Amino acid sequence: MQEKTKQLFKEIIENQLPGEDAHLMMLPKGRQLSSISRKEAVDPKQASVAVHLFITKLEEPYLILIKRSVYDGAHSGQIAFPGGKLDEKDKNLIQTALRESHEEIGLSTDESQLIGALSPVYIPISNFNVQPFLFLHFNSLALLAEDREVAEILTVPLSEIIEDKNIHKKEITLMDTNESIEVTGFLLHENWVWGASALILNEVKEVLKIYYREEK
Repeated sequence: MQEKTKQLFKEIIENQLPGEDAHLMMLPKGRQLSSISRKEAVDPKQASVAVHLFITKLEEPYLILIKRSVYDGAHSGQIAFPGGKLDEKDKNLIQTALRESHEEIGLSTDESQLIGALSPVYIPISNFNVQPFLFLHFNSLALLAEDREVAEILTVPLSEIIEDKNIHKKEITLMDTNESIEVTGFLLHENWVWGASALILNEVKEVLKIYYREEK
């Protein structure tokens, strides 16, 4: 069963990845697709995040999100995926995603089965080019939040991700321009997911829809 699940996800990632089409509806007003805005970026910083899907026999399948601690920065207090900036000691961005997952939520790198890369997202406000990676887990694991960076670890059922009723619009104030705009995002148990995380999550949603359709 595990091998069949892994193979199906790999086939979707390799042959049916939704790409930036899945990003479109989550783009804040005035923001371009990453493939366009990245061309105008000057020496963007490289980063990666990990999308950890847990598919176990005893629980409903879920993924992990984190609520970032409040700090003096562009992404303070936001809901995000575990991840961060490429370190000079990292061999590649996959190792970055695994290292950050271990540091931020205590996830053992030995427990993560890499499936593949999702579509990269460029974040203009912080000049980060973020590469998401999808990992599968077939056992529940004990997680521990790193207090300085993570205020809370969120386990979100996959059934909530694919529900269209959890997509909402909300007015926010942009930190860089102080402009109020309406953005589209996910409302998951009162946690508002928008921006780059929403772009990534919406592609995950589309991948899950394909998976559940072809699994039958």
